[in-house]
Amino acid sequence: MRRVNDLPIRSKFIMLYLFGVLLPIAVLLVYVLTNVASEIRVRELHNAQQSLERVYSTLNTQFSGVVTLGNAVSSDQQLSNLIERQFASPVSYYSIYYGDLRPILSRYTLAYAQQVTGLTLYTDNPTVADGGSLLRITPLVQAQEWYPKDLPADAQLKVYLRQQLGQTGILQLCITRTLRTDAPFTELLRIDLNMEPVNRLIAEESSFLALYLVAPDGTAVCYPGSMQDSRITDRSVKPPVAADLSLSFGERTAMRGWKLVGDLNSEPMNRSIREATLVGLLLGAVCSLFAGAMALIFARSIALRSQRLLRHMDSMTAEHFSPITRESGQDEIGDLTEHFNAMGTRLKQLINDLYVLQLRQKSMELENVRAELKYLQAQIDPHFLFNTLNGILVLCVRNGHMEEAEIIRALSKILRRMVDTERDVVPLSEEMEFVHMVLKIEQFRFGDKLRYEFDLSDAAKLRTVPVMSVQGLVENACKHGIQSLNAQGVIRVAAWVDTEDALIVEVRDNGVGIAPDRLSSLQEQIASPADISGSIGMQNIYRRLSLHYGKAVSLTLSNAEERGTVVTIRIPAQEGV
Repeated sequence: MRRVNDLPIRSKFIMLYLFGVLLPIAVLLVYVLTNVASEIRVRELHNAQQSLERVYSTLNTQFSGVVTLGNAVSSDQQLSNLIERQFASPVSYYSIYYGDLRPILSRYTLAYAQQVTGLTLYTDNPTVADGGSLLRITPLVQAQEWYPKDLPADAQLKVYLRQQLGQTGILQLCITRTLRTDAPFTELLRIDLNMEPVNRLIAEESSFLALYLVAPDGTAVCYPGSMQDSRITDRSVKPPVAADLSLSFGERTAMRGWKLVGDLNSEPMNRSIREATLVGLLLGAVCSLFAGAMALIFARSIALRSQRLLRHMDSMTAEHFSPITRESGQDEIGDLTEHFNAMGTRLKQLINDLYVLQLRQKSMELENVRAELKYLQAQIDPHFLFNTLNGILVLCVRNGHMEEAEIIRALSKILRRMVDTERDVVPLSEEMEFVHMVLKIEQFRFGDKLRYEFDLSDAAKLRTVPVMSVQGLVENACKHGIQSLNAQGVIRVAAWVDTEDALIVEVRDNGVGIAPDRLSSLQEQIASPADISGSIGMQNIYRRLSLHYGKAVSLTLSNAEERGTVVTIRIPAQEGV
């Protein structure tokens, strides 16, 4: 701390700016930009995953629709009967083909016109002429890529190179399957898929996600720009090895072995990260420059005014008390300057009044001596009273007045306790000893008219109460309850600890009691902060209880069920008791 105090104010502000502003801003920028970049990556990856799933769902629906078409064709009994018929001549075949078979195939093709481009049947029926949508199975057909290796064959998604007239060949997707397993001839169905919606679907996502429809052999059949890529014909294009996303079409469907692979285009993501980084750096730079400018202004303001104040303080050592006349502002240094000017003005007056102050100081010392003498004299007076009572006690014992001697002894103990100011609280057991002495003196006064009882639990005896608190309640009961009673008066003092660990002290008498309206008025007066004549003793006891135990303490007045008054003190549990 001493080294910090030795630094100039300008250096302190520079350190505050560097370590309190610039460094936190830099750390915060790094943290925020790192999290923003991570959030952008997560968001882009999530969007890519949704796009992949959307394309996957669309392709799966399209492929499933074509499989459904194949199932419908294979279950067409009329079509099967036409293919398996033995034709007597080519003329009879073409008559059946154009009249019956071709309309049936056209009907299926038109129903799935958006999904398929062609529907072709293959058979080894020797009476069928080769041409149109029904072709003969020849060794050349069997050598084609789409032809199933094992027969009969379930529905499978295949790919083959389809030659276009005057154009480059393209890869064609198709669904192949055996038409009927119980047919007398080998019958195959090939459904060519419409490649335009497949390629358009993949091209739509190419701005931020490169999608690859991958065949079981690992080569890409459809991908962004595949229609213009000459390498597609030699089946050499494969998806990136470290592709981000991939979904398989399953092993129990016609698309088994096929999968859709997505490679995230990092350029849009990197562009978003760069934009966020640039905005963050600009904001950080603006905040840093603004904080630096403010720190420079504040440091200059404090340094200049502090130096001016220091120069005037140095001139004060040469007894030059000229005030600072320049405007110093309304902040702490301005207040310090105003106080300095006031101090300079008053210092002149204090120097002139020094002699008067010395005289006043001597007068105050004399007053202190007089006060000390009066205090010593006040201590001598109680001792004179105790000595007098002890003399009377000795005379009573000599003359055989033992009862009077006991009363005087009790009175002497009570007086000694009243002048003892060292303790504010005492154990309840000690308080009850002095209550017993007070009641003994009152019994001497009232004779057989007064009888008293104690009922104290062991736990209650260990608790503490303010000095003369219970004693004051007993004296009040004798004065207001027993004195005006014609019959024998009884005072009962009970104390116990309740279930909430609070001390309960109850003083009960069988006196005349208190009128209900007077009772409520007394209860209000006891808790009143103002001094009320007629209830000063009870107010005093309640205030001392509140000072020691807080507002949770209570002093309650009530009338007994038969007759008399009950005063109850409740002291909450005390720490360590």
